[in-house]
Parts: sequence; structure tokens; C-alpha cells
Amino acid sequence: MPVGEYTSPDGQLRLLVICPDGDWTLGFDGFPWHTHGSILASLSGKDEETAINDFVADLKSGERVIAMKRISGSVADVWVTDDPADDLASSQKYGLDDESMEFRLWDGSVVKV
Repeated sequence: MPVGEYTSPDGQLRLLVICPDGDWTLGFDGFPWHTHGSILASLSGKDEETAINDFVADLKSGERVIAMKRISGSVADVWVTDDPADDLASSQKYGLDDESMEFRLWDGSVVKV
């Protein structure tokens, strides 16, 4: 099981994989978004260990897109998105006036939406 911290090559993000009280939790250090191993397993049809390993491997290999929400220029949340275009549209429709969205890969490459 990939317990621990994974730091992006550019040093901007740290993914934490922890298991407090038997509940596998994955999220970016310092930000509210997170997911659980049980959710990843349910969505993938795999056992938790395999689902978590696959999620981390896909993230690190650049197969998953990371969304970054900024408010007044400061990063307010970071999450792995399945639909960047929908996240962008929601931010534009419902976000604060000073809210912006950026999309990237684990290695820091910009994803245009």
C-alpha cells in the first residue's frame, strides 16, 4: 500500500496517502479536497489496495488532470478532476469574482481547457 507523501517534481504539490482508523484517505497537503480508498474501489470495481495504487500511479504518470482553484491569486483548493471543462464552467458560473482555475499534470505541465 502506498502510504506516505508524494511530492510533485516541481515541488508545488504533496499528495498524502494515510489510513487513520482503517479509512484510507488521499488528498493534497494543505487543501480541503480528498477522496477515500473505498470510493476509488467502488468506482473502479477493484479492491482498495489496487484502486489506491492505480490512482497514485495514474496521477504520477500524468494520466490524471489536477485542478487548482485560486482566489485573489492564492491557491484555495487542489483536486484531481475527471472533467476539467465542467470544473472550469462551474467556476465561471458560480465562482467568486476573483476566482480563477488552472489545470496541470503532476509534473507541472499546463493543461489547456
